[in-house]
Amino acid sequence: MSGPPLVLDAGGLEGLAADRPSDHLRALLAETRRRGREVIAPTIVCAEVARGLARTRAVEAAVARHDQARGERPALRLVDTDFSLARQVGAILEASGVGSERVVDAHVLGVCVPEGGGLVVTTDPGDIVELAGAVPAVRIRTTHP
Repeated sequence: MSGPPLVLDAGGLEGLAADRPSDHLRALLAETRRRGREVIAPTIVCAEVARGLARTRAVEAAVARHDQARGERPALRLVDTDFSLARQVGAILEASGVGSERVVDAHVLGVCVPEGGGLVVTTDPGDIVELAGAVPAVRIRTTHP
C-alpha cells in the first residue's frame, strides 16, 4: 500500500458498521481502494464502539465485510497497542496537556505517525485537531463519515 491511510475513529467505525454507510463514507472508501491505500483503526476504537450486543455485532460484521479476500472494499486493518504505540500515545497526551480521557483519540493519531499521516474519519474533528498539534511531523486531515 502506498500513501497515507484512511483512519477511523469511533464515529468513522460506527459509520462503517452502519447498515448503509453514508454516501460520503462510501466515496472515501472507494477512493481509498482506487489509490491502493489502507483503511485502519486502532483496536481500542472497537472498545469505544462495541457496547451492547447489537453494536458489537455491527462492528464484527463491518470488520468481516472488509476482508480483503472479498475484494469489494479495502480491508480494515486493526492496529493493536504495542509498547511503541503506547509510548506515542502517552507523548501525544503529554504534549497536548490533556488527560487519559482522550486516550482513544490519541490512539487514532498515534497510528498515523508511522504512516507519515492520514485522513481521519471522525464525527468530532475538534478533538482530533486539538491533539494533532502534538504530532507536527505528521499530516492529518479530518472528514466526517
